[in-house]
Amino acid sequence: MYKKIIILSIFIITSILISGCIDTNNGSRGNETIKSDMIPTINLPAGFTYLDAHETQVDIGNTSQKAIEGIYRSKTEDDEIYIQIFDIENPQTLIDEYKSQYKDANYDPFTEITINGHKATQVKYYITRNGKQLSKYNIIWTTTNSMIKVGGSEDSQKVIELAAATNS
Repeated sequence: MYKKIIILSIFIITSILISGCIDTNNGSRGNETIKSDMIPTINLPAGFTYLDAHETQVDIGNTSQKAIEGIYRSKTEDDEIYIQIFDIENPQTLIDEYKSQYKDANYDPFTEITINGHKATQVKYYITRNGKQLSKYNIIWTTTNSMIKVGGSEDSQKVIELAAATNS
């Protein structure tokens, strides 16, 4: 009986030691903050609070794209506003795919605007909340190797202010 207890104890200790040696994070830490130079964390427009940034998957057209997403709270709205950075070799292709989602819209969702000295597109879309149809806004544009998307707010000016804070 004593030998069985010792052998069982050895198996338990061995399994505990082995499980402690396995690293499923591939060297990364689970709570590490993801950073991008285009996701501002300080010197934000008045009324905005930076909450967090993380990697996420975003559906654009028929594909799921990896993005770094900054999350912000506006003091005047209950909703969060996001900055999403998509690093991609051909960002114009992603913009075109994003715009294709609106090809069957019964209205013109796109307005060309200027942010930080470059062209961007303001996108108006509709959601239903508590039985009421509400308009919301995104702004999209490209840099050399990225597509940037800022939005989902009912206040188009708030989206423009946060987009300008990216300095891109």
